[in-house]
Amino acid sequence: MNMDLDERWSRWCERFDAAEHDIRTLFLNRHIWLSITEMWEKNADAIELNTLTFNWHINLYVTTQCTGIRRECDADTTTSSLQNCLQELIKFPKMATRSRFDASVEAHPAIPAAAKSIQKSKFDEFAASGQAPEIDPDKVQKDIDRLLDAAKTTRLYTNKIVAHRDHKHAEITLPWVDLDTALNTVGDVLKRYFTLRNPPEIKGSLTPELPLGWERPYQAAWCPPGYMPPRAKSLDDYVHPTAPPVGT
Repeated sequence: MNMDLDERWSRWCERFDAAEHDIRTLFLNRHIWLSITEMWEKNADAIELNTLTFNWHINLYVTTQCTGIRRECDADTTTSSLQNCLQELIKFPKMATRSRFDASVEAHPAIPAAAKSIQKSKFDEFAASGQAPEIDPDKVQKDIDRLLDAAKTTRLYTNKIVAHRDHKHAEITLPWVDLDTALNTVGDVLKRYFTLRNPPEIKGSLTPELPLGWERPYQAAWCPPGYMPPRAKSLDDYVHPTAPPVGT
């Protein structure tokens, strides 16, 4: 499909916004996870956390985060991954120009006139040198390399252990520091290109504050008096009777 540069930029923005939404969710996940584990540590005697429950929570969190990080590093051109957004900039650098950047700053009513020249100068971070009119593909490639390098261990663990049962790599483990570093780098690259996507705005923290009262379900005992879980034998062919389709 032949597209002019305005159409390509519009499509790029849509795909970048989709990546931003999912990445912000990964940071929200980590905030919730750290809050829950802090509850466990501070109230360990009362909770009586056992290995089964502990491992179940870890598996949910790690699988979700690993899958999300791998998604943003995906090179498949049919996806709106963060890496593909950057690859599009390399392929079509003329769609992200200084003139487009400046026009966006000028059109924003909240930026004082005196500050607009400072905001416009931020395009220099993406340009080859001086007042170059478009982005420098080499700078974008360095960010892709940084992204993939930081996520290397997480992607390997996801591909070989989470997404597949690779008998040749069964010994692979994922240190917590590697998982956090991968997410931090995904977020850092996103924030860098958020400036290109939204010139008048500055991206602050990607980790949202948890809404007031979110922890209330954890303040009460979940099991009603006399509760017993369903018998395992009855669950082999279970289908939820009222659940909406996944993803809705």
